[in-house]
Amino acid sequence: MSKNSLEIIELTFDSASILSKKLLEESKDYIGHFIPFDFSESSVKKILSEKKSDKYFGLFSKSDLIGFYMLRGFDEGYEIPAYGVWISSKYANKGLTTLTLYHAFAYCKINNIKTLMLKVHPDNTTAKNLYEKHGFKQTGFDEKNKNLIYHKLFSI
Repeated sequence: MSKNSLEIIELTFDSASILSKKLLEESKDYIGHFIPFDFSESSVKKILSEKKSDKYFGLFSKSDLIGFYMLRGFDEGYEIPAYGVWISSKYANKGLTTLTLYHAFAYCKINNIKTLMLKVHPDNTTAKNLYEKHGFKQTGFDEKNKNLIYHKLFSI
């Protein structure tokens, strides 16, 4: 029996086309609350080609992109990165979001980043429960996009 490999790799400009395609293929019901940027290929290419300190990590099974997560805000001068994640609906509920959280936690700790921030829609109870289970505390509300703001503090 052949096993699927699983890798987390930093995304580059070369990943823009497939990331855009995968995001645009998702149903609005599934991806509706995930709105970090325009999913068009040109927009994703611009983001991945212009990033400096922001991080975009892809999750690959064999060579297939099955998700990604980002730590961004550094390029805009923020000290606290914003975490965002997308996992393909075909791979939902397999522990991959938790995997990206642990990867992000380790990245923050080895880079002396003391706090991680994320925003989540109030109706996304599955995500809220997951984030709270992993130590995120609700700290505010973003009036602009009507999302809850969560932070997680690390002891470094």
